[in-house]
Amino acid sequence: MRALSKRLLAWVAASAALFAACGGGSDGGIAPVPPAVDSGAEGSVAVPNDSGGAEDGPASTDAAGPGADTLASNRDRLLGTYLAHLKANPAPQSNGLAGGTLVGVCDLWKKLAPSPQAAFLTLTARLQGSKLASDGASMLVHVTKLYRIAGGEGATSTDPGACGGGENNRLILSMDSSLQASLSKANANKGAKGPQGKPDIADQPTGTFWRDSHDLGGAHAPFDTSDETDTDLPRGQVQYFKDPASSAATSALGRTDLQTLIDPLALEIDQDYDCPHNSNPLCSYTLYGALCFGGAAKLGSALYVEKYGSFDPT
Repeated sequence: MRALSKRLLAWVAASAALFAACGGGSDGGIAPVPPAVDSGAEGSVAVPNDSGGAEDGPASTDAAGPGADTLASNRDRLLGTYLAHLKANPAPQSNGLAGGTLVGVCDLWKKLAPSPQAAFLTLTARLQGSKLASDGASMLVHVTKLYRIAGGEGATSTDPGACGGGENNRLILSMDSSLQASLSKANANKGAKGPQGKPDIADQPTGTFWRDSHDLGGAHAPFDTSDETDTDLPRGQVQYFKDPASSAATSALGRTDLQTLIDPLALEIDQDYDCPHNSNPLCSYTLYGALCFGGAAKLGSALYVEKYGSFDPT
């Protein structure tokens, strides 16, 4: 087993602090149910209905709108939908989570290894920092469900797992039709500014944007369309269906943990930290410079912070 670096040990210590804030070391402080669906009370956060989470039929093509567009609110909301999905599909996922054993969102979070936790935190921060020209809202607020959190293959509490791999270090989500339309426009317009003087989806830092993917490997099957950020590494990349009514979009995904799930608005996101397209934020990288020039070994999470600022791990 690979030994943890000092930085990764610090990450585990920070995770322990998160666990304490999420209900302590005993299950006595953990809420037994996910956050409630918004009843319309002022200040409440809506949790989209997860009626499409069961894997024996199509997912809903649009979910109830979320509440406040903040990183914390959106993360809490999506973890609630993930818990609902796991409970509706209790077979253990590859990250070790089994819906039948989870008593609440905090329990879910505590049972994730640091690697999938880091994937969730960095990727949700990236989505929160990207804004749609159509309404000025974040990409993340237009994400309606969370189906899968994947860290490095073989990840444990003391090992980040594999740095690459087509099924690792990513999130599988569901989005609303507004985000799908904006991604499609960004792809068709290749990131160019529209009549409003803004790109269809602005990235961070200011002046950057999402556009059609330049990855020679193309979209990740079964998805048929891919967008990416135009910045240097770390580079965000998403996969989705161009036409939600197509046969591909209305067929089972056939992906790890989601073999039978049907969701025409499914969305995959990962983030490349080096030229070979490794995506684990807790791995150490050197080939992250322009034109793949090498540099000092740095964790992917550190590279993210240097380029985009804090991903708010607390």
